Amino acid sequence: MSNPFQPASPPPPHPPVERRARPRFDTMKIWDEATGALLANRDVLLAVLGVFSVLPNFALQMLAPVPEPVSGQTPEQLLTRLGLYFDANWLPVVAVVAVQFIGMLAALALLGDPARPTVREAMRQAARGAPSFLVALLGGLALAFLTGLIPVVLIGLSGSLALTQLAAVIGTVVILYMMVRFAFIGPAVSLSGERNPVYALRRSFFATKGIGWQLLVFILLIFVAFRIVGWLITAAVVLVTTLVAGAAGGELVGALIACFVQAALAATFVAVIAASYRQVGGQVGGRAG
Repeated sequence: MSNPFQPASPPPPHPPVERRARPRFDTMKIWDEATGALLANRDVLLAVLGVFSVLPNFALQMLAPVPEPVSGQTPEQLLTRLGLYFDANWLPVVAVVAVQFIGMLAALALLGDPARPTVREAMRQAARGAPSFLVALLGGLALAFLTGLIPVVLIGLSGSLALTQLAAVIGTVVILYMMVRFAFIGPAVSLSGERNPVYALRRSFFATKGIGWQLLVFILLIFVAFRIVGWLITAAVVLVTTLVAGAAGGELVGALIACFVQAALAATFVAVIAASYRQVGGQVGGRAG
């Protein structure tokens, strides 16, 4: 018979918890995967981005062109012009942006979904996820701007111009960093099937933990490279077209090429984001529990 007053034997030790190592953020591997996906899907991407990016942008440029900065114009004057432009053209601008969002989500599904959806299936998937993506995107932008602007406003109350200018620079960097932390909202909605905007924001924020600065620099380098190459191509073609067809023809061709460059940048951005999301362990092919 056992002694009831004998101390109980200690419980067996818990087995060690196995921790999964976070994949290393390899920009070269991401770039190789992104360019490979773009080349493998170039035909369907050309169709999707042509309909959902090039055509809407070109129509907007022809019917309601966005005002360009002029020499000697102050930032306040440019903001005033942009505000007047948006007041007069908010409906076509919002419509073009919404169409581009659907095209971007469809491109994400085509590039990143291992189920290899057809164009029709990708479009349906994008249409279902567009409301959640829009709400999450607006929430992420609001959080990013609040995070960056609140310190600027508080420091601006000190009355020191130098400190305010320094705070504005730091605030801009913080805003860009926070926007990158929410860069995986699209994959969370389109690839992981997340329909809750708050969970999509949270999934993106935690997925970019520890890689925010690397991802920011990587995206900025791609953006700068596209801007330079796009400007050179546009300038060369517009110059030749203007000499052949006059100023009106050069302006028309220049607007069309700018739309194609913007679509190419959007496709590259989508491919890079999809590859980055897979590399950091984002769940693809169904909502996470």
